[in-house]
Amino acid sequence: MAAELGAEPSTYLEDAFQPDVDAVIITTPTPTHAEVVEAAAGAGKAIFVEKPIAESLEAGRRVVAAVERAGVPCQVGFQRRYDPAYVRAKEMIEAGVLGRLEGIRLVGRDVHLPRLEFLKTSGGLLVDMGIHDLDSARFLVGEVAEVYAVGGALAEPSLAQYGLFDTAVATLRFESGAVGTLEVALRTAYGYDIRCEVLGERGRIHIERDRRPDLTLYDERGGNFDRPRNFEQRFAEAYAAEMVAFARNLHAGKPLEPGVRDAWYSLRLARAAQHALETGQMVNVKEFGGEL
Repeated sequence: MAAELGAEPSTYLEDAFQPDVDAVIITTPTPTHAEVVEAAAGAGKAIFVEKPIAESLEAGRRVVAAVERAGVPCQVGFQRRYDPAYVRAKEMIEAGVLGRLEGIRLVGRDVHLPRLEFLKTSGGLLVDMGIHDLDSARFLVGEVAEVYAVGGALAEPSLAQYGLFDTAVATLRFESGAVGTLEVALRTAYGYDIRCEVLGERGRIHIERDRRPDLTLYDERGGNFDRPRNFEQRFAEAYAAEMVAFARNLHAGKPLEPGVRDAWYSLRLARAAQHALETGQMVNVKEFGGEL
């Protein structure tokens, strides 16, 4: 990438904070996010950081404090908020198309299990992968009051000896009274599977990209088609759109969204859900994580 852009590569973080650098894009491993964001904020740089903002809620608090103390703009990479279907769903919900919101169903299934070394440091299934769906739940329906989850090591039973899950189902009760479910899995035999359905008193919105491209071949085997194979294929437009928004809003002096405070609340929800999964207890989200 450095060669393509005519830039100089470096393995030293400080080199990214030179005076002629206006903004930094942080895609380092999750356990390093807090440290790198704090350093970038201290250097006065505008920041884009991949989700989550930190590994723990306490580290996330430090990130929020550092960004707000420095007064630098910071956007967190929840790319689904920039996917055309999710953007349109948000607009329709805010326009009252569904009326009173009653529920949401979320499905997130990956294709291949990550390496064990990654899973051990990822924060858990509902933090690393499920956080995207949980952020979508907050984005579309609102804050979650309570969460409960069950799961297991079904695709790879050996994960159980490390206290890890590859499959989980969470139930959500929103502060508004709406309810929801989230299904997460780390392996499928049929392709990358992301679905979102919001139910309201006047109807429902269904988000799903099942074909790539939108074409079905019918032959002696019946109907068959290609599914998206990974998140890069499914959310290519969203990844591009969030980067464009980052640059344009910086140039225009507009707020970056989602910001660190918003992202901290998605981390709080994901941490609460992971705690519910590991303990088998219903978790009150506010009591679990507190407030900023």
